[in-house]
Amino acid sequence: MSATTRRHWPDIAGQWARVGPPLRPVAGDIAFFAEAVALAPLPGKGALRTLILGVTPEIFVLAGSLGTDVVAVDHTQAMIDAVWPGPPGTAQLGEWTDLPLDAGSREVVFCDGGLHLLEHPAGQRALVENLARVLAPGGLAVLRLFVPPPEPEPVATVIDDLQAGRVADLNLLKLRLGMALQADPATGVELGRVWSEMATALPDPGRIGWDPDDLRGIDSYQDSPVRYHFVTVAEADRLFTVEPGGFERVSIRVPDYELGERCPTVCFRRSPR
Repeated sequence: MSATTRRHWPDIAGQWARVGPPLRPVAGDIAFFAEAVALAPLPGKGALRTLILGVTPEIFVLAGSLGTDVVAVDHTQAMIDAVWPGPPGTAQLGEWTDLPLDAGSREVVFCDGGLHLLEHPAGQRALVENLARVLAPGGLAVLRLFVPPPEPEPVATVIDDLQAGRVADLNLLKLRLGMALQADPATGVELGRVWSEMATALPDPGRIGWDPDDLRGIDSYQDSPVRYHFVTVAEADRLFTVEPGGFERVSIRVPDYELGERCPTVCFRRSPR
């Protein structure tokens, strides 16, 4: 792992308070997660057992309000230390492709905007295989996805909107520009390229009126070799229901905020056998 890769998530942890929608869930997204809990199988005894992939505070609050037994898994200690609001020990350091949990030990898995962080297809397949292992029969995997638009958005369109002040904030820019720069999900998009495109297009970002402190939220992208791998809903369906499979899709919800069509929450049910 390169020094820039090691630095990426600790840098994001330091800026987490300035990350906003659509990169963080809003109340409507959390309501979609809550809907899914009503579909979950009841355990034989005790609280519903929930796994959170990552340390999204909003999901922890939801899981706690529902009285579930919560554990989280994140691969960066800095994110756990800076972001996780739960009791010590309830968030574990680990990889989603090799979850440190027993087979059948959870009824629900929540993940907010995480699938694209893994290589496509191998890393994403490994995640699905791990979810099939740790979920009890009939358990649910509920994920908010970041999906590219049906018709690819030209990079030039994003840049024109940016320079004209038609992009409201950095959170929206990251999603639009990253997706526009991705040729295909297997190749993904290198975050360093997202930073370079923005820096070239907007050498004086202060002129569009963004908060200078918020702009530091893209500093972790500079020279970063980290890649994101955005997949469509159809490609996510294929991962969960066909290869490696073992799931069926039971619902999809699309929020109404800007770029909400690119941030659907999808619920998959593990085979009851």
